[in-house]
Amino acid sequence: MSVCNLFRKSIVKERRRSPRVRLHGEVHLQISGLSLRIPAADISVSGVGVLLDEYVLAGKPSGEVGVCRIEAPELGGRIEAYVSIMRVRRIGNVRLGGLRFESISDGDLELIRRYKRKCRAGPATS
Repeated sequence: MSVCNLFRKSIVKERRRSPRVRLHGEVHLQISGLSLRIPAADISVSGVGVLLDEYVLAGKPSGEVGVCRIEAPELGGRIEAYVSIMRVRRIGNVRLGGLRFESISDGDLELIRRYKRKCRAGPATS
């Protein structure tokens, strides 16, 4: 079973400040001297979820701050933000990492809002 399919089957109702929508793209994360390229799982105006095949972030304390760049054609542009690690949890054989936006431009937030509206309007895109 692919990482994305496993993630989709494991979704539970969450209590989030900002609802997330699925995102197929890549997150470039620089944190604690590491430079990582990891698949995106979902996105909201408050943060981005990433899929980790390894224990890369498992030892990182919550709240650690880094820089990320999110690239996904559906977004209509590249998003850059300072993020903090909120948590890393296990879902089957993968880990889902939650990265909260600590500093992000208004223009990048608008790209996310437009993408979320598009997902809600289209069939089975979110």
